[in-house]
Parts: sequence; C-alpha cells; structure tokens
Amino acid sequence: MRPPVVRFVNPIRIDKLTKVVQIRGVDTYVHWSVFLVAALMLANVGSRPGVTLVGLASYLSVLLIHEVGHLVAAQRLGCKVNSIKLYPVFGVTCFEIPWTRLDHCVIAWGGVLAQAAVAIPLVVWVSMFGYTRIDAINAIFAILGFFSLAVALFNLLPVPPLDGATAWGLLPALRARKRIL
Repeated sequence: MRPPVVRFVNPIRIDKLTKVVQIRGVDTYVHWSVFLVAALMLANVGSRPGVTLVGLASYLSVLLIHEVGHLVAAQRLGCKVNSIKLYPVFGVTCFEIPWTRLDHCVIAWGGVLAQAAVAIPLVVWVSMFGYTRIDAINAIFAILGFFSLAVALFNLLPVPPLDGATAWGLLPALRARKRIL
C-alpha cells in the first residue's frame, strides 16, 4: 500500500532541521533559519499581514515545488529518495544516484519542469488579463509566476551546484544512448 501523498508531522519538534511533512513517503525538513526569516517577516508586518503570509507561503512554495519535481522524477525512475531539505534560498533533494547519466539529467530537469508547470500558466494569465485588484492574489502571480520562472531559468545555468550543471548533460546522454541502441 502506498503512503499518503502528503502527511503532516504532529507534533513538530523544532531542531536544526525540523521535519514538517512527508511527501510521497519522503521526509521533508525545514532549516531553522527559514523559521527565523519567517518570524522576522511576520514581526515587521505593518497593515497587511494577509499579503505577507501569502507572500511567505508563495516563496516557500517555489522552493518546495522545485524539490518535489526532483522527488517525482527520481521516484519514477526507481531511485530511492531519502529527504527534502529547505533552506531560506535553496532546497536539496537527497536521492540515490541513478544508474545512468540520462536518468540523473532527467531528475535534474524535474525541478525546473515542476516550477515551469506552475509558473508559465500564471505568467500567461497576467500577460493576457493583467493583475487583479486583490493584492494577495497578485503576490501569488508575482512570486509563483514571474519570480519562480526567473529562478528556474537561473537554476539552468551550467554551473555547479545549480541543476543546469547536470541537466544540460541530457542532450549528450540522449545521443550516447541512441548510438548504443
């Protein structure tokens, strides 16, 4: 029997890395500094706490969506995923290295494609219809749309430790596989 897709940890015990949720059976941790950043944001919120909460949730969702993309790709390729760890400006999906370079490249693309699957429709919506009159919804459009797409593109730079350092090996790996077949 499969584990539930999402299972929240109860009770949460704050630690250096705090386990907050299980996604597809994989423990997901949040670094203590994320809680600190969130607390500072909330402590300094002025007249618009709702927009601040939505902005914070959207930002953390950008990180989580990306890492869940790696998780799904790795699990579909039969790789064991050990954990997801979220930090203030990046995340890490810990998985067993796959058997082939091609599979590793596909897993690297998984995070970027997950972000794009969420970001592109939001960017298209705003491009076609504009922003709304509701600031909290506009924050979602801006962060999960435009910001997330920019982060995904940045992450494709072919520089370690960014995903692009592995992801762009997809084309040579496909060519090598074609020669073997």
